[in-house]
Formats: sequence, structure tokens, C-alpha cells
Amino acid sequence: MKKHHISIVSTLIALACACGAPVARAAGTKTETPLPSGVEAVVNDTPIARSDVDSMIETTGLTATPELRAQAKRELIAQHLVEQAAEKANYGSRPEVNRVVMRARTVAATDLYLRDNLHPQAVTDAQVKARYDDVVANAAQFEYRADVIAVADPADVNALVAELKQGAAFDAVAKKYNTTPNGGVAQWVELRTPVAEGKTGGLPVPLAQAITSLQPGAVAGPIRIGNAFAIVKLDEKRATTVPTFDAAKNVLRQQLEAQAQQRAMTALVDKLAQQAVIQQ
Repeated sequence: MKKHHISIVSTLIALACACGAPVARAAGTKTETPLPSGVEAVVNDTPIARSDVDSMIETTGLTATPELRAQAKRELIAQHLVEQAAEKANYGSRPEVNRVVMRARTVAATDLYLRDNLHPQAVTDAQVKARYDDVVANAAQFEYRADVIAVADPADVNALVAELKQGAAFDAVAKKYNTTPNGGVAQWVELRTPVAEGKTGGLPVPLAQAITSLQPGAVAGPIRIGNAFAIVKLDEKRATTVPTFDAAKNVLRQQLEAQAQQRAMTALVDKLAQQAVIQQ
């Protein structure tokens, strides 16, 4: 069973109820027997609790008006009717359903196992402060935003350089020749000088070196990068702004907690692997 089928059915039910489908007026609706306390409706002897209606309304975030309660009750009745029809037709025993059930069971069991057996080390305030101090110490002085034209054909390199020398706009030339998916428009990148491998924001070192050597508006290249060539124009350069500790501490703590979680997960998997017989 495809997962989106479930959401489609739920959507159709909601739309039908919103459009005033006569669910509550269906044949066989009983009104002569008072409903038990705390029950909003009974569908083929299956009660719909008032708490179920309350829960559905809570998920909307809207005020529980009488109209909204009636709408929620209609939707729950519709859901029960469809569920009961599917059960009566023995859809619950179909292989597609069994696979979904098994997958849900596996996911739930795995989540519970990890909750009970994964024990990451707690992150201390001192560790958060140390991480902040390290970020500040390694922060670059400037951030750069540059446009890059990347091409592989040497003939294209010569042609685009000639167009730039003749006064063509850089962005127009980039649109004409660029082979990068984003059109060569870069985001702000923090670069330390001198440029060092592994601290270039993901840029090739020759390109990062060219960017840091330029003043805004200047162009450099062609720069050989592997089997391609790059021409770069520096659009903007600004001083790096380091956030205060109070502004950064929550994000830094989340990063450290994620790392601690990953270390604990690695240790747990290694332990389980040592106890297992694995054939590959």
C-alpha cells in the first residue's frame, strides 16, 4: 500500500465533511436511545468519545465552536464508516496492510530500544562555552559574496573572457556560459587569509584564494580547477560579525548534543556488531 493513499483518503473524508456530506443523516442513524456519558456518537455499535472530538479540534488550533465540534464529529463518523467498511471487506489481512503494520511495529520497537539503551554524554555549560571560544578564535576577518562562471571548454573560456573585456555585463555572460546549477551566484562565505585547505567553505582552494585577493567589483580568472575553468567577480566583502555567546549558545548546545548522540549511536552499533555474526 502506498503511503500517500492514507493521506488521500483522509483528505477526501475531510473535504466531503466540509462540503456538508450527509454523514449524520445516513440510513440507520439511531436517535431514540440516549448516548452514554462522554460519547458523541455511535457508529455500528462503535462509540466515538467526546475526547476524540476534543483531540481533533485541538489539532486544528482553532476555538472549539459548536460548528467546529459538529464538523469534527462528522469527520470522525466518516472515518469510522470507511474503516469499518474496509475491515468488513477483510482489507486488514491484505499483504500491503501487513507490510505497513510490520514496518510500524519495527519502527516503534527500534525507537523504544534506542530510548532505553542509547546513553549520550550530557553536554555541560563549560563545553558550550569552549565551543563558542573556539568558533570566535577561528572566525575569519571577512565574509565574501562572489559570482562565478565555470566552464569546461577552453574555447568557451576564451570567448567569455573576450566578451568581458569588451564590456559585457558579468551576469549576462554568466547566464550564457555558466555550467553551474545555480548560475554561479554564491552565498556569503567566510574565508580566512591566508587560505588553508579545509577552511574554504567548500570552495576549491584556488578559487578561494582568488576571491580573497579581490576588491568588490573586480574580476579574476580564468582559474584552472581540475578539468574546468572559473572566472570570478567579487560582489561584496564585509567584516565578519560574531554573535554573542548568549545568542549562539543554544545552537552550539544543539550541535554538541547531536555530536554526543552520534558518538553514542556509533558505540552502541559497534557493541552490537561485536556480539553479532555478520556476513557480507
